[in-house]
Amino acid sequence: MRLYLSVLIGLCSMMLTVAMRANVKASGAWEVLEGCRLVSAPINDGDSFKVQHQDLTFIARLYFVDCPETHGTYMARVRDQARYFSIPEAVVMAAGKQSAAFTEKFLRGEFTVITQWADARGGKEQRFFALVRKNDQMLSSELIRNGFARIYGMPTKGSWPDGISPRSYLSQLKQYERAAQSSMTGIWGDATGSLQLAGLNQLGANVEGTGTNKTPTASTLAAVTTSSRTGKLILNTASAAELETLPGIGPALASYIIAARPIAVVDDLAKIPGITMNTIDVFRAQVITDEPPPPLKTAAFYLADTETYLNTNVSVIVSAVVRSDQTAPASFRAVILQTANQGVSGGSIPAFIPDEFYDTFIQYYQQSGRSFTGLLFEHDSGTVLVYSRK
Repeated sequence: MRLYLSVLIGLCSMMLTVAMRANVKASGAWEVLEGCRLVSAPINDGDSFKVQHQDLTFIARLYFVDCPETHGTYMARVRDQARYFSIPEAVVMAAGKQSAAFTEKFLRGEFTVITQWADARGGKEQRFFALVRKNDQMLSSELIRNGFARIYGMPTKGSWPDGISPRSYLSQLKQYERAAQSSMTGIWGDATGSLQLAGLNQLGANVEGTGTNKTPTASTLAAVTTSSRTGKLILNTASAAELETLPGIGPALASYIIAARPIAVVDDLAKIPGITMNTIDVFRAQVITDEPPPPLKTAAFYLADTETYLNTNVSVIVSAVVRSDQTAPASFRAVILQTANQGVSGGSIPAFIPDEFYDTFIQYYQQSGRSFTGLLFEHDSGTVLVYSRK
C-alpha cells in the first residue's frame, strides 16, 4: 500500500509539473531556470543542446545567433552559411565542431536558462528558444565575441527578466561581431572574402589602392575599424551609422557626437543637446572613447610595434587555433593563432608550423591559455610567427 501511494504521488507530481510547463508555454511568461546542466547528446552543437533542470530535460536553441553546422545533415543550411562567410562547406563544418566544443566548455558545471518556451522547431525532438547565462556572461555574446557564430535568427520579444531590451542586446552583439571580424577571430580568420567583414564597404574610400573587389588584410581592416578589441564602440572613430546603433542615438545626435570630437570621457556626451545622463547610462557599458593599449603577450601587442619585435622570438598566449589554407614555406603548414591575455582578446596572427610537429601542435593548443613562442617574421608582405625547429 505504501509503495502504491509513493508511485501515485510521483505520478501526480509529474502531471503537475507538465501542467505547469504547459501554462508557462501558453502564457509566454519568462521563466528563469537556475542550476541547469548540459546533457550529453548527439544533437548538441554550438547553438542547440540538451539541458537538464531538476526533473525536466529539454533542448534549448539560442536566441539571436546561428553557429556553423557540424555535419552535412542540414546541407541547405551548410550552403547558406558557406555563402555568408564565403568559405568552403567543409570549412563550415570544421568551424561548427569548434563552436560546439566552445559551447560544451562554456556549459561545464551549472548555468542559467531564461526561456518563454517558444517553439524553435527544427529536428525530430521539440526545442525551445532560450538565453543562457553563466557567471554573468551570456553564451550568445561569447560565441559572437569569439567568432564562433553569426548574428542570425530569432530575437526575443520584449525585455527579459533583468530588464535588458532586445534592441540593446542586439546592438551589443553587433559590436562584438565587428571586433571579431576586424581581428579575424574564429571563423572570420577563414572568411577573408566575405562581404560581412567590418569596414569592407569603406575600404575603397579609406585605404589607398584597395577597392571593394579586393580581399582585405588584417592590416587594412585595422585601418578602418571603429570597434575596439574589447567589443565596445570607439566614440572618437565610429561612423554615424555605427553611432546610430546605440540606444537613443539617431542620425541627428550621431552627427552632433562626431562634431564634438575629440571626446575626453564618455560623460562629456551629456554636453551635447539632446543627450542626457540617463541616455548615456543605457549604453555606457557598450562604448569607450579611445582604443586601450593591446594586452601583453598577444598578437596585437607585437603587431603594434613590429619595428621593435620583428625578427625576434616572442611569446603569445593562445586562446584558440584555426586551421588555415594560407600558403606556407616548404615543409611548413599554416594556422591562425587567436590570442588573449586574462580574458581580453588580443587579435590573431598566422603561424607556420613544421610538418612533423603539426598534429601534435593542433592537439596541444586545444587547451586555451597555453603560451607559444616563435620568430616574428615578415612573409609575403605580412607578419607571421614561425615555429623554430630545435
